[in-house]
Amino acid sequence: MIASIARKEFSEIVRDGRFKWTAGIMALLLLTALAAGYQKYSAYMDIQRMSQDQTNAQWLNQGDKNPHAGAHYGNYAFKPAGPLAFFDNGINNYAGTALFMEAHKQNFAIGRPATDQSSIGRFGDLSGAMILQLLMPLLIIFLGFTAFSGERESGTLRQVLSMGVSNRQLLWGKALGIGGVVLLIVGLCVVAGGLALSLTGPSTESESLGARVTLMALSYVLYGGIFLFLTLAVSAWARNARTALMVLIGFWAFAGFLAPKAAVEISKAIHPTPAFGKWMADMRSHQMRGFDGVPPFVRFEQESREIFAEYGAESIAELPVYVGALRLQKFEEYDFPVFEQHYGQLRDSYTNQRRLQDRIGIVAPTLPLRSLSMALAGTDLIRHVNFADAAEAYRRDMVLKVNNYLGEAAASLNTGYGGGNVLIADEAIFAMVPPFRFDSRGLQATLAEHAGNFIALMLWLAAALGLALWSVQRLKVEED
Repeated sequence: MIASIARKEFSEIVRDGRFKWTAGIMALLLLTALAAGYQKYSAYMDIQRMSQDQTNAQWLNQGDKNPHAGAHYGNYAFKPAGPLAFFDNGINNYAGTALFMEAHKQNFAIGRPATDQSSIGRFGDLSGAMILQLLMPLLIIFLGFTAFSGERESGTLRQVLSMGVSNRQLLWGKALGIGGVVLLIVGLCVVAGGLALSLTGPSTESESLGARVTLMALSYVLYGGIFLFLTLAVSAWARNARTALMVLIGFWAFAGFLAPKAAVEISKAIHPTPAFGKWMADMRSHQMRGFDGVPPFVRFEQESREIFAEYGAESIAELPVYVGALRLQKFEEYDFPVFEQHYGQLRDSYTNQRRLQDRIGIVAPTLPLRSLSMALAGTDLIRHVNFADAAEAYRRDMVLKVNNYLGEAAASLNTGYGGGNVLIADEAIFAMVPPFRFDSRGLQATLAEHAGNFIALMLWLAAALGLALWSVQRLKVEED
C-alpha cells in the first residue's frame, strides 16, 4: 500500500506542469553552480601551484646576501583549496589565501576576494552548497505543502482514508513519493559533482575523498529529510493549503536567512574580537616589555653573561660561537610566546564564535549543516587555522636554519660580532630550507570536531518525523 501511494504521489507531481518548470530551474541552477565552482576551483589550484613554485624559486634565487637578510627577504605560503571546494567555497573568500613568512614577524593571510566585492557580492557565491541549503528546502515545500491540506480541501482525503489506508501508511507513501522526486532532481548534482571530482586529479586528501563525499551526501539527505517531514507535518496540521504554505515559508526564511545572521551577531557579542589596530598595538607593546616582564634587550644581556661564564671568555672575540647569530635567534624566540598568546586569543575567539553558532543550530537545521558542509569540503575555519599554524611552523624553521648556518659559518671563520665582516650565503645555502608543503588534518579530526553537528541534524530529523507522526494522527474522516 505504501508503494502504491508513493507511485501515485510521484506520478502526479511529475505530470504537473509547475513541477517541470521548477525542476528545470533547480537543475539548471545546480549545474550552473557546479560548473562555475569547478572552473573557479581549477583556476585557483593552477594559480596556487604556479605561485608556490615561483615563490620557492625566488627564495632560492634571491642573490648572494647575508643569510639573515635572506630570512627578511622571506617566502610566501599559498593555501591549497579543499578537496570539495568547488561545491562549497566556505570562508575562502574571507580568510585569505596567501601568507608572507619573514624573520621576526608573524603575519595574517592576505588575498581575500571578498574585499573587492560589493555588499551584494559578499552575500554569497552561487555554489552547489548554497543551492541545496536554500533552494532544496524551498522545492520540498512547494512539492509537499498540499500533500494533506490540499486533499483535505478537495475532499479526496476522506476517500483515501475510507479505503482502509492507515494514517502512517499515507505519511510514508507521500514521503517516499515526494522524496523520490527531489532525489531525481538533486541526482543531477551528484552526477555532475562526480564528473567534476574525476577531473580534479589526485591531491593530498584523495584517500579520504570517498568518505568525505559519502558523509557530505548523508548530511544533505538528513537535511532534506528534516524539511520533508516538517512539510508533511504542517500540511497535515493546517486546515488549508494557504496556511500550510505561509507557515512553511516563514520557517524556511527563518532557518535559511534570519537564524544564520542572528547566530553570527550573537556569537560576536558573546565572544568579541578586538579592533585590529588595538590588537596590533597591544601585541607590539607586549613584545617590547617582554613576555615575562623582562625586555628582550635586558634578557639577552643576562643570557650573554651566562654564555661568557660558560666558555670562560671575557670578550666576544674569545667566544667559539658567533654572538650575532645567537642574538638574532634569541630575539626571534623571545617573540614566540607573545605571538602564541595574542594570535591564540584571537583564534580562540573565532573558534568560540563558530562553536556557539553550531549550538544555536538547535533552533535552525541550516546552521549545523553549513558547518558540516564547509568542514567536509575543506573550506572551514579549522582548515584555515591549520594552514596558518603550518605556515608559522615553517617560518620558525626557516629562520632557525639560516641563523644556525650564520652562527656556525661565522664561528668557523672566527668572525666576531660587530667586526664589520659580512657572511654571504648563496643558492646552495638557501636550499637548506625545503619548499613549503601543507598537509591538513585528516578526516578523523574533522569528524571529532563536528560530531555535535551530525547529532544535531539527526535530532532535528527525529523531531520532524515525530511531529509528522503526531500530526497525521489528527487526520480523522469525520474531521474533514
